[in-house]
Amino acid sequence: MRVAIHKNDEIFKHSTLWTQPWIQYCEKNNIEFEVVNCFDSSMLEQLKDFDCLLWHFSNYALQDMLFARTILNSANQMGIKVFPDFNTSWHFDDKIAEYYLLQSIGSPIPESWVFYTKQDCLNWLDNQNNYPFVAKLKCGSGSQNVKLLKKKSSAVSYVNKMFRNGFRNTPSILFKATSNIKSSKNLATYIKRFKRIPDFYNTWRAAKKAPRENGYVYFQEFIPNDGYDIKIIVIGDKLTFINRTVRKGDFRASGGGAFNYNKDLVSEDIIKSAFEVNDKLGFQCMGYDYVVDSRTKTGKIIEISYGFSHIALMGAGGYWDRDSVWHDEPLNAPEEVLSNLVKVSN
Repeated sequence: MRVAIHKNDEIFKHSTLWTQPWIQYCEKNNIEFEVVNCFDSSMLEQLKDFDCLLWHFSNYALQDMLFARTILNSANQMGIKVFPDFNTSWHFDDKIAEYYLLQSIGSPIPESWVFYTKQDCLNWLDNQNNYPFVAKLKCGSGSQNVKLLKKKSSAVSYVNKMFRNGFRNTPSILFKATSNIKSSKNLATYIKRFKRIPDFYNTWRAAKKAPRENGYVYFQEFIPNDGYDIKIIVIGDKLTFINRTVRKGDFRASGGGAFNYNKDLVSEDIIKSAFEVNDKLGFQCMGYDYVVDSRTKTGKIIEISYGFSHIALMGAGGYWDRDSVWHDEPLNAPEEVLSNLVKVSN
């Protein structure tokens, strides 16, 4: 068993990448591994000597988004087990693709509308009275460029911009700083976040290379909630979670950094639906952002992503199995993914 782990700090470097946890897991379990650069021109030839390839590619690294899936899928065609595989990654950081995919299997999702011409969208707005609703770019994370449209004039202005020069998907320094300050409840938390400034700088620098988003509009139903959302993680037969608090004076929770681990907020229906969706779509590992409708108390999936910061999720202290039995053992996502991949390869 030989494992290849991609790393290229020149293109993208971030403390939440799973590269180091994978290396540590291999060292701890005496698994033969090598750190490789998948952007090397002879990479596929080098990979012939490996059984598995791991690559935690980032939505903010242009080269990753352009080429990672091509290289991973090519390696998989060679008989190499890869993470993330095609099913898990083809829709990554594309909320419209996620919407179509989840809709295709009848997943619990909000009502959504996608428009590819300006006139079609404006015609729809002429007959739309159910404000507010949410406008999103198809890419991005941490609530960046997610807007609540409360009236027709705001919606028309947004549509005009999206079919003109659009928006950049570059993280906002002001937005991130303000969000972190608001959700830092003590000095220790503030210092911890201050130390992650290099991470944000690396993300911002990489994201600047991405093209502007325009030529489409994606609206999503606004779901009234009780001030939180839930990130559910499913890996094989295990499911864990983190509750994220909505920012003060805002409607968004993702990227705020304020969270808790109250298991009572995770309903049996959410556990069941997350496992069902994961099984139907064949994901190796997936994070599901659920919003619980305060009117019906049902959870709806608003976004999915195979990549996330695994450290905060370990704070849950355990996971549910498929029988909804809780196990007091923190779920380390990178280790669980690699462990499952090795089992499959054997």
